[in-house]
Amino acid sequence: MPRLLLELRRRLAQRLRGWATAVAPPSSPRTPPPPRQDPGEAASAPPMLAPLAACPATREPLSVEQAVLERSLSVLRREAGDALAALGSAHALVSSARFSQLQEVRQRVADGQLPQEALQAMAADYQGWQSDQVRLFDALALVLRMRIPKGMALEQVGEDLEEQARHHLTSLAVEYQRGLLAQQFRPSQRSGGDRPDGAD
Repeated sequence: MPRLLLELRRRLAQRLRGWATAVAPPSSPRTPPPPRQDPGEAASAPPMLAPLAACPATREPLSVEQAVLERSLSVLRREAGDALAALGSAHALVSSARFSQLQEVRQRVADGQLPQEALQAMAADYQGWQSDQVRLFDALALVLRMRIPKGMALEQVGEDLEEQARHHLTSLAVEYQRGLLAQQFRPSQRSGGDRPDGAD
């Protein structure tokens, strides 16, 4: 019965959309407002490529060196906090869904529909998600408590050590990229940070 009701609703929605298209004239597409750009990025981009450079799917990703050298420390802390807050919130939603799945599996095990091993596997998976969630919000709290001086990073270093600081920054960026590559090609695991697609 629910499937029949869903099919009727789908057909009714299609019919209503068809009527609306036939009655209402096609509206001209709205021109989206120009995206905001960083002053340095807008100045360096050619006039024809400036709109494309503002699209996340087409612009070059910001490297570690660019982020450190072109942003003040307070801006970097705010951006890191925003990213951790968004990731932590998304992770909390998934963890809540995992808990609902755990409750369902527990009931099915109690009814004899699934073996006890299924409940143990789901409980271990949920425990991993919960541990990751705690680490995410701990990292967010750590970032928000950091003492950040005003100005850019190299302003805190001094001119006499600027060359060494740039070399050290390059080394850190290379190590970060190496970690990303290792993470990308490492076999997925059932628990922890890496989970295979379709493991929901």
